[in-house]
Amino acid sequence: MREKLRFEKPITMPRHQVAGKQATGSTKRIWTASSTVKSDWTFHQIAPYIGRMKTSMARALILDNSKKGDLIVDPFCGSGAVALEAFASNRGVIAGDWNPYAVLLTRAKLFAPKSEQAALKRLKATWKLSRELLPKQDLRTVPAWVRRFFHQDTLRNALAFRDACVERGDDFLLGCLLGILHHQRPGFLSFPSSHLVPYLRSRKFPKNLFASLYEEREVLPRLQAKVLRTYKRPIHNRGLTRRIHRVDARKFPRPKQISAVITSPPYMNELDYVRDNRLRLWFIERSLPKGLELVGRDREAAFRELMRSVCARLAPNIKKGGKFVLVVGDATRGSGRKGRTGAITRQLFKDDDAFREFHLEKSYQDKIPDVRRSRRECKGTRSETILVYRKR
Repeated sequence: MREKLRFEKPITMPRHQVAGKQATGSTKRIWTASSTVKSDWTFHQIAPYIGRMKTSMARALILDNSKKGDLIVDPFCGSGAVALEAFASNRGVIAGDWNPYAVLLTRAKLFAPKSEQAALKRLKATWKLSRELLPKQDLRTVPAWVRRFFHQDTLRNALAFRDACVERGDDFLLGCLLGILHHQRPGFLSFPSSHLVPYLRSRKFPKNLFASLYEEREVLPRLQAKVLRTYKRPIHNRGLTRRIHRVDARKFPRPKQISAVITSPPYMNELDYVRDNRLRLWFIERSLPKGLELVGRDREAAFRELMRSVCARLAPNIKKGGKFVLVVGDATRGSGRKGRTGAITRQLFKDDDAFREFHLEKSYQDKIPDVRRSRRECKGTRSETILVYRKR
């Protein structure tokens, strides 16, 4: 029997506000501290991403440090928050990441179909292809830890759709599939589980008491509902540069006439992106990538070298008056002393000849509330420092 899923009514996109409170020892914040989920572009919500930059912060930093038609670069694109906000604000954007989930998610947002109707038409064609691929799905080739999350028929249909997306080169629909892959809510595909880091919630929802939550979940109606949610507040800009690369940031392309590099580098490995995104990552390539290890014994030295190699690579191609806007997390765990990432970055730009043309124009500090944490007990990064360097 076909399940009925309720759809929410679309709402009007309001004007964004970019206001904030004074932060001690820094410039007044120019983004809102409150959640903007209910007013953001819904492309931001295609799929979750741990440790993503606040959309209000990304938007405010873009509007304050660039103008329409400028080129924005983000070599650590993560969830694509900067890339999408730059694109929505009529800026060109070149972004990249080593993480295949980050790259796919950013491409899904920037290369989405032009309309809801076009997306549904594409979904229909891709689903039709997935029916041809369904008989080829052999769950014996799927790792046991993946199989534990799904009813076997749900998993077969999801994998067939995944294969159809790959065959058609459709990052948008694959991103939508990843967005509904696991959660405890009925609109998702897995058995009851967490939404960010994938863990089954079998203790909270034992099968003998919640049998209906362990039945097959139809994939197509959930994908249709996902597409409709994604187009509640879409972006219609299609005219400017959009390039997304899967690349180690230390080997990032060097485009000319960069107006601003706006980015948030890894916080001394405070997050393990392979572990935390393992189920979605497995679905992308039917295997897990190796993590890009950026630190050895000396976390601070590794962070300094990462920042230097990436920023020095891009600095010559930033035009006069252009900027580095760097959002760095102040790690407090392990061997990293509190607040050292911001201090390391400041010292690097002060001492290194590669940055002699840059001066610190502004700085901000932003506390990370516990509500934003994917694991509430993990509080290694308590605040973010935002440094704005302008090229003379």
